[in-house]
Amino acid sequence: MLRITVKTLQQRASFHHSFKHISVPDLHTRAQNDQTNCYCQEINARLPSKTDPLDPHIKLPHRTPNYNKHVLLLSPGDRFAQPWKVAWNHNLDTNTNRPYNAISKLRSHLGGSPGILINAVHLQNEFIPRPKQHDEWLYFFVIPDMKLYVIKETDIEEFASFLDEGAIQAPKLSFQDYLSGKAKASQQVHEVHHRKLTRFQGETFLRDWNLVCGHYKRDAKCGEMGPDIIAAFQDEKLFPENNLALISHIGGHIFAGNVIFYKLFGREKMQNKLDSLWFGKVYPHNLKLLCENLENGKIIDEMYRGGISMN
Repeated sequence: MLRITVKTLQQRASFHHSFKHISVPDLHTRAQNDQTNCYCQEINARLPSKTDPLDPHIKLPHRTPNYNKHVLLLSPGDRFAQPWKVAWNHNLDTNTNRPYNAISKLRSHLGGSPGILINAVHLQNEFIPRPKQHDEWLYFFVIPDMKLYVIKETDIEEFASFLDEGAIQAPKLSFQDYLSGKAKASQQVHEVHHRKLTRFQGETFLRDWNLVCGHYKRDAKCGEMGPDIIAAFQDEKLFPENNLALISHIGGHIFAGNVIFYKLFGREKMQNKLDSLWFGKVYPHNLKLLCENLENGKIIDEMYRGGISMN
C-alpha cells in the first residue's frame, strides 16, 4: 500500500490549482532504490566519456526560472525523427539551419526582454499541426496564449514585438560596431506599430502539455533519458490527452530526467490560466507515481523543482 506523508495542505498562493505537497516514502524503499540505481547505471553506460554521470542521490533545489511566456518552436518531421539528437546544437542560438536559426533571430529582436523562454520542441503526438521537412513557414506555439502561430521568416522581428506586447526597441551597440571602434549606438529608435501586429491571430489549442528534456548535444543524460520517459508516458497511457513533446535544454541537466507539466485551469471558460510545474529526477519507473499523484492534486516534493502560475 502506498504510504504518503502530507507536508502541507494549503494551496500555494502562486498556483491556480490547489495542490498538496507530499513526501512519498515508497520512493525510497529498497526495491525502488535498487531499480533507480540499476537504471542510472544503465544510462551512465550509454554516456560519452566526457559527460558527467547521472547521480540519483543529488538533492533537488526548489527553484525555476521566473517567466510569463514560453515560446516553443516546433521541429519539422514526424515523431520518429530525431532532431533532438542530431539537429539541436549544444547551444540552439548557434544553429544556422532552418528552422532553428529562427531562435537566435527571435531572441535578438527580443533583446533583453525578461520573462520569455524560447525552446525547440519535437511533438510526440498529433494534436497540433507540425511543420513538414523544408517547410517555408515557422511554427511557434506560445504558452499561456495556447496558440499556434505560423509565420514567415521575414515576420520574426514583428512577431518578437508582438510577443513583447509592442515594446519599442531601444538602440543597441552591435558587436560589429563595437569592433570597429564606435563608442555608442545610433540614437535612431526602431518602433514596431501595434497596427501591424494584429495579424498574428494564431490558432487556439487548449490542451495540457508534458514536456520532457531530450537535448542530447547539450547533455547526453537528457538525450538518453528523454526518449525513455516519452516511452513510459505512452506505454502507461499517462495523460494521453495532453500534448507530449521532447524539449531543448531547460536547465538542470544534473537533475535528469527533467519534465515540465503545463496544467490549464478554467479551460471551459477560455481563461487560459495555467500552472507550470517543473520536476527532476524523473525516471521511467517512477513517472507513473508522479503522474497519478499530480492528477489527484498532489506534488511529490522529492521530485519537485518548482513552479509558477501563468496569466
